[in-house]
Amino acid sequence: MSSNAQVFDEVVITPGENPAHRIIQNVMDNKKQNDPLRNNSFEYDSYSKLYLTGELPEGVNRDTITDTTMINAFELLDRQYLFLTETEATRTFNPPNYDKEVVTAYNVSGFKDPMFATFVNQFQSFSFYDNNFVLNQKEYINPIAPGGLRRYLFILEDTLFHKETQDTTYTIKFRPRKGKNFEGVEGYLYIHSKEWAIERVIASPHNQPGSLVSPRIIQEYEITNGKKWFPKKISTELDFAIDFNGYVNIIGRSSLYIKNVQFDIESKKGFNPVSVEVQEDALADSSSINEIRGNTYTGKEGRTYAKVDSVVEENNLDRLLDVFKIASTGKIPIGVFSVPVQEIVYFNRQEGVRLGLGLETNRRLSKIFQIGGYFAYGLRDHKWKWGGDLNFTLNQARLIRLNLHYSDDVYERGSTDMYDDNFNLVNQGIYRDFFINLMDRQRFAGVNLSGLIRQNMKLQLFGNYKRFTFVDDYQYTPLFTSNGTAEQFDIAEVGFIFNWNIREKVMMLENNRVSLGTKWPKLTLKATRGLGGVFESNYDYYRLKFTVHQTFKIRGAGSISLVSKSGLTIGNVPLTLSHVQEGTGINFLLSVANTFETMQPAEFFSDQQSSLFFRYTFLPIKTGEDWTEPTFVIHSAAAFGTMKNRVDHTGFSFKTPEKGYYESGLIVDRLIVSNNILGLGAGMFYRYGPYELPKTKDNFFYKVSVRLNF
Repeated sequence: MSSNAQVFDEVVITPGENPAHRIIQNVMDNKKQNDPLRNNSFEYDSYSKLYLTGELPEGVNRDTITDTTMINAFELLDRQYLFLTETEATRTFNPPNYDKEVVTAYNVSGFKDPMFATFVNQFQSFSFYDNNFVLNQKEYINPIAPGGLRRYLFILEDTLFHKETQDTTYTIKFRPRKGKNFEGVEGYLYIHSKEWAIERVIASPHNQPGSLVSPRIIQEYEITNGKKWFPKKISTELDFAIDFNGYVNIIGRSSLYIKNVQFDIESKKGFNPVSVEVQEDALADSSSINEIRGNTYTGKEGRTYAKVDSVVEENNLDRLLDVFKIASTGKIPIGVFSVPVQEIVYFNRQEGVRLGLGLETNRRLSKIFQIGGYFAYGLRDHKWKWGGDLNFTLNQARLIRLNLHYSDDVYERGSTDMYDDNFNLVNQGIYRDFFINLMDRQRFAGVNLSGLIRQNMKLQLFGNYKRFTFVDDYQYTPLFTSNGTAEQFDIAEVGFIFNWNIREKVMMLENNRVSLGTKWPKLTLKATRGLGGVFESNYDYYRLKFTVHQTFKIRGAGSISLVSKSGLTIGNVPLTLSHVQEGTGINFLLSVANTFETMQPAEFFSDQQSSLFFRYTFLPIKTGEDWTEPTFVIHSAAAFGTMKNRVDHTGFSFKTPEKGYYESGLIVDRLIVSNNILGLGAGMFYRYGPYELPKTKDNFFYKVSVRLNF
């Protein structure tokens, strides 16, 4: 091959025209035929390798280092890696929806957990033809996405003419245009004139100050089986903002090698929710990994496994991984027991600060059963609460579990319990509990059988018996004529909860299920039948709760979040079994998404209601500073509801949004950012419409915005 800057194949250049634009336009025009995830089904085998090591900062000469500790550290890094994982897998794809990768072998230095077997695939998208390209779990707008010529600056830097094939490779530098505000990347595209396909791409995020990790990706393509361009190697470089004594920078390097590619295979069609599966016997030893390495073996691998394995075993460092995994669920492991964090300290406006302790067995004692209990005391209501449960895992692969539960606690009037025990600090739903100011005493005994119908569908069947006691002056007058009292009643219930996260992708790490999210709606339906006459139960009724949640990403403009919540109660029942609107309208406290920011807690009740929450999040403003990234958010919400037999409810004042409740607001998120993890902002909201307050100033509410990013 030889360089020839005068050969441009079919590119025609006119005066004043950027020659790179015509090349990029040809790439865009041929995206569909060159995208490996379109047109053809395929199957391939892969070998991936990820390692952590250290290197000298730029400009530092190793020969000038006199610190003995640093000299020994570099000698160690010459012999081995700090961390190493290798994986062999087979992937099967049939467009548009069937996609499954099976990990058949993996090895991890020091650890046995299968989560490490999937690390390499999580760093970047498989193909650079995606309009929104994922890099280190964050989406960026691709330079060859529609509108790319408007968003990006392209510069033709070199051409390489291939005499053998009479084709040309064009090297084009790209970066976001000045003044354009979007999540973009910068780097180099190597475009082959044969079918205007990507031959190679190097890309990294543009203008990312304050990031703990600086990623860079390299993708290499080749014509495979004489049929089409297909990735042959996918690499990621991670530079961590960590150094030791100014001499050693921690870096990560990963490579995915693709081989044995077959096109137009016979495979399943339709949607497959399990996108990654790690076989139970996939954990391999070094000898079996040697067979799949090929010519990538350097000798460091064997020394790394031997050394790191011994260090981890001697110091029980594998327990740190267990602590991280269990703590992420909100449970602190102590031997064979776990302590739920939420049972130690919590807060709501009725109980005030709630102090307590919970203890339950974990999988170290048994993978089949779990027993636990808790007690708590409210410093404001001066009441003790307690409870316990027994869980049996009947089938781990399908997450079929049987739960027996008994408690004597408090329960928000008019709310709906979805029996969801997932703990997630990023989910703002848990912060809504801080605003609850009206709860009834509840004695509860129940049984729950849950499991997966499919990997993205979950069904729960339940039955319970409850005794409620009102803790305020509220009375339900029909209780005088029933077999209860005006302050207390019993109910018996059966029902189901159905969760469907449409097209949700999941990973199965041996028997553990990990969600990869979905771009489609998430649906939840709870249907309850109240059975009067069972023991001392007072009421026959039907109760439904239905929620839909979807987020739409708009390329180059932000995202829209829509949440719909509807409730229906058929039958004459106390307010406990109606539906409360979720109000968080208290000044200078937290802003909570998908709640009414200007509505007082327990202000509105309905036996038939519907609410809609809308949020438009603009792209963050790039300031060039690592401590601030202002992100504007528009908020609007509305509620409608009706209530029959209002005269039956006495001793407690409430409203029903029959005329429609409305509010809107503006939030500026991430005014202050810490390590790109914690963001603080502020919001202002306004209540208007039939239920606006008499004084204009009272309709304005001011909130603090907190955003966590893990």
